[in-house]
Amino acid sequence: MRTCCLVVSCAGFAAVLGGCAVVGYDPPPRVTSQPPGELALQTSIKLVAKTVSWSGVVEASPVRQAHVISPADWIVCAQSGARDLSRPYALFFNGDTMVHFRIAVQIDACARAPYAPVPGLVEEPAGPFGPLVIRP
Repeated sequence: MRTCCLVVSCAGFAAVLGGCAVVGYDPPPRVTSQPPGELALQTSIKLVAKTVSWSGVVEASPVRQAHVISPADWIVCAQSGARDLSRPYALFFNGDTMVHFRIAVQIDACARAPYAPVPGLVEEPAGPFGPLVIRP
């Protein structure tokens, strides 16, 4: 009987204490930097592409706010056009500064991101005498 009363009183005390901890908690607002500019994105993506030796056209996702546990405020996913040879990478930015990059993990959501060629890194196919033009 005594053990039962002790268990019930401990459970009641824990419920009251836990209920008080939840009431009134308001996390501070998240302060984020400005998203990176186009020039900073192109420069950083070019650096990563050179570092990991990507071949083909480099593709990137739009800039979006990174997850709370990410190392920076903004994330961009980038990958080689030769997708069977390389996995996507996540690039993290605070403003125009890239602070970290890594092979994308599930929380980065790079597998679901839409990709498009990076404008500054698209190679124009041209021969030594200019573009090849075939006429009928």
